[in-house]
Amino acid sequence: MSLHIERIGQGEPLVMIHGWGMHSGMWMHTRDLLSQHFELHLVDLPGMGYSENLDVYSLHNVAELIADKMPSNAYVLGWSLGGLIAIKVALITPIKKLILVASTPCFVARDDWQQGMPSDVFESFFAGAMQDYQGTMNKLLALIAMGSGNARATSKILREALSLRPAPHQQALLGALDILRTGDLRADLLSMQTPTLLIHGAHDKLASLSSAEWMAQTLPNGQLLTLPSAAHEPFISHPELFSQKVKEFLQL
Repeated sequence: MSLHIERIGQGEPLVMIHGWGMHSGMWMHTRDLLSQHFELHLVDLPGMGYSENLDVYSLHNVAELIADKMPSNAYVLGWSLGGLIAIKVALITPIKKLILVASTPCFVARDDWQQGMPSDVFESFFAGAMQDYQGTMNKLLALIAMGSGNARATSKILREALSLRPAPHQQALLGALDILRTGDLRADLLSMQTPTLLIHGAHDKLASLSSAEWMAQTLPNGQLLTLPSAAHEPFISHPELFSQKVKEFLQL
C-alpha cells in the first residue's frame, strides 16, 4: 500500500506520527521550527490524510509499515495514538531516540490500570464516530484543547488544520479506534532501552498525566517534561517551547 510521508528540512531524520482520525497537517505550527534542525518525515497514518487504507488494521501492522518506510536509525515522535504506534515502532526496529507527546501505553482503563480513560466514557465518546465523523471530531478537538491556556484559539487552529486534507476512511477510523481500545504496551516498556522524552500537558483530558508519570518511572531511560499550562496539544498551544525542548533532547 502507499503510505504518504512528506519530507521537509535538513539534518538527522525525525519521523512524526499524528493522532486518531487526523493527519500530518496537524504539525503545521511546529514543522517550520523543527525543519530548521531535522529532516522531518511527516507520516499520514494508513487510511488518513493522503495515505491509502490498510487491509488488516492492527497496531503491529501499522507500526511495521512505518518501520519499513522510514530511514534507519531515525528519531521518532508520536502524539496521542501516534505515541502508542511510536512505541511499537521502537520495539520493531532500532531507533535513536523516542519522544511521546500526550500519550500513554494503554489508553483505556483496566482492572490493574486506573490511569486510563474509563471504558464506558471511551465507548460513549467514540460511538458516534462512524455515524457522524465531523461531529465526533468537533467534540474531540474541543476536548483536546480543554484546559489549555488558550483553549478557544487552540481548538480553532486544530479545526483549521484538520480541514486541510480529506476525511479518513471509515475502516481506518474503526481500526485505529480498536488500537486505542485494546492496545496495551505497558509490559514492553520495562525492557525498552531507547532514550525517551515524555512531553505532557498538566491539564490533558485524554491521556492522564499520571500515565506519563508511570511511564517515566517504568522506562529504563525515560524522562518527563510537564507543561503546566498545556492540555492534549502542547505542540499547538506552545509551539516554540515544544520545538525547543524536542531539539534539546534530540541533540544532546
